[in-house]
Amino acid sequence: MPRCALGRHERPMRRNFLTHQVTVIVLILLVGLLAYANSFTVPFQFDDDSYIVNNPAIRSFHFIFHPAAVDSLFERSPTALPIALRYAFTTRIVGYLSFAVNYQLHGLHVVGYHVVNLMIHIACAVLVYLIIAATFNTPFFAAWGPRDDEALRGLMAAAPALLFVSHPLQTQAVTYLTQRFTSLAACFFLLSLLLYIKARTGLPGSRRFGAYAGSLLAAVAAMLTKEFTVTLPVVIALYELSFLDGKARDRVKVLAPFAVTLAIIPALVFFKQGSLSALDSTMRTFTAADVTNISRTDYLLTQFRVIMLYLRLLFVPAGQNVDHDVPVYHSLFALPVLASFLALLALFLLGAFLYALSRRNRAYPELRFAAFGIAWFFITLSVESSVIPLGELVAEYRLYLPSVGMLAAVVSLASFAARRYSRVKAFSPVVLRVLLAACVAVFSTATFQRNLVWASETALWEDAARKSPGRVRPHQNLGLYYESEGRLEDAERELRAALLLAPDNFELHNNLGVVYKKRGAYEPAAQEYRTVLELAPGDVMARYNLGNLYLEQGRTTDAVREYEITVGLIPDYDEAHNNLGIAYQRAGRTAEAVREFDRALQLNPNNEHARMNREACLGKAAPAATGRKKEAPGPARAAGGR
Repeated sequence: MPRCALGRHERPMRRNFLTHQVTVIVLILLVGLLAYANSFTVPFQFDDDSYIVNNPAIRSFHFIFHPAAVDSLFERSPTALPIALRYAFTTRIVGYLSFAVNYQLHGLHVVGYHVVNLMIHIACAVLVYLIIAATFNTPFFAAWGPRDDEALRGLMAAAPALLFVSHPLQTQAVTYLTQRFTSLAACFFLLSLLLYIKARTGLPGSRRFGAYAGSLLAAVAAMLTKEFTVTLPVVIALYELSFLDGKARDRVKVLAPFAVTLAIIPALVFFKQGSLSALDSTMRTFTAADVTNISRTDYLLTQFRVIMLYLRLLFVPAGQNVDHDVPVYHSLFALPVLASFLALLALFLLGAFLYALSRRNRAYPELRFAAFGIAWFFITLSVESSVIPLGELVAEYRLYLPSVGMLAAVVSLASFAARRYSRVKAFSPVVLRVLLAACVAVFSTATFQRNLVWASETALWEDAARKSPGRVRPHQNLGLYYESEGRLEDAERELRAALLLAPDNFELHNNLGVVYKKRGAYEPAAQEYRTVLELAPGDVMARYNLGNLYLEQGRTTDAVREYEITVGLIPDYDEAHNNLGIAYQRAGRTAEAVREFDRALQLNPNNEHARMNREACLGKAAPAATGRKKEAPGPARAAGGR
C-alpha cells in the first residue's frame, strides 16, 4: 500500500517536532558534559584496581570468546583477581567486553574509560526522553489531543531526562568506573523498552520486526551486563498493559519471548556452578564488600529504611557517601522500620490510586504515567532491596535506574497539576520551566562538587570517615591510602580508630603491622602479624609479611621458614618466590635461590626484580639487585556491591 503524503499542516508539525527533539537531545548532552567536566581525570578507585587495572581478562578478547578460561586466572595470591569475577564474568560479559575495548584502544589511560562512562550516562538520559516522547503515541495518550498545550507535552518528556543526567546521586554509577556495569545495563534496559514501544506503535512491517528483534537483543545484552535487569520483562509487561491495546492472545505472543529471557541468568549460574541453588550465594559473592551474613528477614527490614534514604537523597541530595552508616534492624516494630514501611506503603497505594483514577478519567493520562513511574521504582529496585541479602546494605548506584521512574512520576504529576489547575500561575508552563532550570542548575553544581570528592582516594574516604565515623571501612581504607602516600602517622591513627570499632579484625592488625614496619618499629610490627595468626591461623599474608620483616632484620633462617610456608599455601605468588630466592641466596643456598627466581619468572615474566636477582645470583650482574620485598596489606574494601 502506498504511503500517504504528508499534508501541508502536517509537514511543519513534523519539522517542529524533530527540531524540538534535537534541541532537547543537545541540551541533555550539554548538561551532562558540564556536570561531569571535572570527572575525566578521576583516578581508578578501589575495585577498579581488581576489575580494570590488574584484570588480565580484559587485556585481550580471548576471555570474551572463551569465558570458561577465566577460571585459570583465579588463585590465592594477593595479586589474583577477586573470586567474585569468577562467578560474574559470564553473567556480566558484555560489561567486561566494554572494558576490553577500552583497554585495546588506550590501555590504562583513565580518561578514555571516563569518556565511555559519560557517553553511556548521556545515552541513558536521551533514551529516557525518547521513551516518554514515544509514550505520547500510544493509544492511552490519544485523549491528550493536539489542542492541549504542546509546551507541557515537551516539558513532561524533557524534564525527567534533564533531571536524571544532572542528578548528583548518579555519580557513583558514572564516575566510579567499575560501576559501568550499572549504567550500561540500564542503557540496554532503556533501549529494549524504547524499541518495544516503537515496534508496538505503528512502524511499518519490516521496521516493526527489526525494532522488536532489536528490543529482544537489547534485553539479552542487559541481562549479560548486570543482574537487576531481570526485572525488564516485568516492566515491559506493565507498560503493555498500561498504555497499549490488543487482545490477550496477541499480547501473550509479543511478551512471551521476553519472559524466556528470565532464564538467562539462572541458566548461566547453573552451567557455571552446577546448581540453581547457587544463585543466592552467587549474588552474595558479587557484593561481598561487607560480609555481614545478614538473614533475609533482617535484610528486608533494613531495606525499608534504606529505600527511604534513597528517596531522601533523590529529592534532597545532601550527605552523599560511599559508605552510609545504616544499622541492621531485626523487627518490623522498630520505629525507623515501621515508619519507613508505612511511608513506602503509602507511596505504593498512591500509585495504585493514580492508576485507578486514570481508568475513570482518561482525559489526564499523566496520572497513568505517574502510577507507572512509581511501579517502575519499586520493580527495578526489587532485586537489590528485597529478600536477597547483599553484602552492602546501601549503595547509591542502585538507585540509578529506579530513579527514572520516580523522576518521571513527579514530572507527570506536575504536568497534571498544570493542566488541571491551569488558572493557577504557580502551575503555568513558564513557572515549571523556570523551576526545572533551577533544579538542573542546582543538581549539576552538586554533581560537579561531588566529583571533586571522587578526585582522589584520600578525598573520597576522608569524606566517608567524616560522615560515617562509626563504620570500620572508611577508617581502614583511609589508613591504607595514607600508608601508600607515606603519611604513616595518619595511617596509624585511622587504623587504630578502625581497631577500636573491630578489635578482632585480622586485616586491620595486618595493615597496622605494615605501617609499623615502614616506620622502623619492627617489634610492634611483628606483634601485629602474630596477632593476625592468632585471630586467623590460615592467613598467608601475615606469614609473608613476617618473612619480609625477618629478611629486613637479617634473620635469614626465620625469613626462609615463613616464605616456605607462604609458597606452600599460595604457590602462584611470584613475589613470594622472589623473596624466598633472596633469603636462600643470603643463606648461601644458591641452587635453591635460582630455582625460586625461575619460578617467579615463570609465574610473571615481567617481574624484573626476579630477573635481576637471578642474574646476580649466577654472577652475571652486579649483586645490588636485592629484589622487591613487597608488603601485603589487607585489601581496601569496595564502595559497594559490584
